[in-house]
Amino acid sequence: MNEQFGPEKIKFRWLLQQGYITPTEVSFYSNFYNIELTRIMSFEGYEVLTPLIIIARPSKFDNIKKQLPQAEIADPYSKKFPIISLLSLEKFINSLITLKIPYFFFSLFLDKSYNLPQEVNRFLSILIELTNSSGKYVIKPYNIKTEPLPPSIESVPMKDELYKVICHFRKMLGNKVECNDDGWWKYNLWGKSTTNTIDRRIIERLALKYNVSPICIHYVLVYNKNPCHLSSDIVNKIKSHLSS
Repeated sequence: MNEQFGPEKIKFRWLLQQGYITPTEVSFYSNFYNIELTRIMSFEGYEVLTPLIIIARPSKFDNIKKQLPQAEIADPYSKKFPIISLLSLEKFINSLITLKIPYFFFSLFLDKSYNLPQEVNRFLSILIELTNSSGKYVIKPYNIKTEPLPPSIESVPMKDELYKVICHFRKMLGNKVECNDDGWWKYNLWGKSTTNTIDRRIIERLALKYNVSPICIHYVLVYNKNPCHLSSDIVNKIKSHLSS
């Protein structure tokens, strides 16, 4: 009888040895954690545990899929997160903030196609540390420099729009905080934009807000067409931003 649980015991022992979970948590998590989904695999010189979310620029997805044929592009709108998921950084952040990721534990790998500014890395580190201290998810990051949460998050030098994202996430996690998260989805990770990129930024922000492909947003706003068959409610909300 005990032999049939051998693979699961090996996986939990590995989690324990790597510092992902404490001995006390092992017995607790094993009651509901869907361990049959997990396996250890090699990627970019690391031994990682699935589920695995790879954050990369969309232009690099095909290259990664050649390396990992089982990797698939995630679709946050339909809550489709394959065991090995590909996401852009913004879509990952939005999925995490809105608690749409269906796995309790997952590995998170930052592809080298992203060279994060210090502020963005600090912001991502705070999101990961808030997550791991919340009990909602357990994230094991790779290629992401993380630091322990500071005594006061508000003391960390960061743009106000990123504070709003953190504020909204803390509220989603159930933290009792008094902070402003109005328009949290309007954040911009990459600094000031020129007038030539304003339209693109609007499309990207709406895509993040409604978890819709930017191409779908583009068709609705520019061509007044709906090839993605979005609901009339979402289409009307998207169009409302033209006059707001």
